[in-house]
Amino acid sequence: MRCAICGSQRLSPLGDLVSGERWGERLRLRFPRPGVLKPRPEFDADYARACLDCGALLPFLGEEVRRRLDAVADTLRDLPN
Repeated sequence: MRCAICGSQRLSPLGDLVSGERWGERLRLRFPRPGVLKPRPEFDADYARACLDCGALLPFLGEEVRRRLDAVADTLRDLPN
């Protein structure tokens, strides 16, 4: 595995990724609503590695969340510019 920023192979071990001080707060990948009354598709990134050379943080989805994203990926849209 390589860092997506600098290409280094020097990455930390996998760790839990939290975004705040409260228990259960996670970084969340969100997409625009697919319809007016439909909820925004969101996916929590629960894990991360850090590059030991440039310091980039590389978040990861858990396997169950990755499967949910894969199942709906064709229906997702980019955020408007």
